Amino acid sequence: MSMSELDDYKKENSNHERFFDEAPSIVSGSRSNSDSGFKDVLTKISEAHPNSALADQHLRKSIKQVKTERVVKEWKKKQNTN
Repeated sequence: MSMSELDDYKKENSNHERFFDEAPSIVSGSRSNSDSGFKDVLTKISEAHPNSALADQHLRKSIKQVKTERVVKEWKKKQNTN
C-alpha cells in the first residue's frame, strides 16, 4: 500500500487504529538471532566473569561446577537463616 493510499484509507476509516506487533526489520536480510562471532564474544566475557548473569546464559558448565554451585548456594542459604 502506498503512502497516498494509506492516507486515503485513514480518511475513510478514521475509527481504525494502526497496530504493530513487532518492530520492522530496517536492514534487509538481517537476522534476529546472534551470529556465531557475537556468541563467541559473549562466551569470552562469560569466562572472564563466571558469576555473572551473562555467564549463566552463555557459559557451558561442567556437572562438577553445577553441583558445586548448588551446594554453595544451599550452604549460604542455611547460613543466612541461622
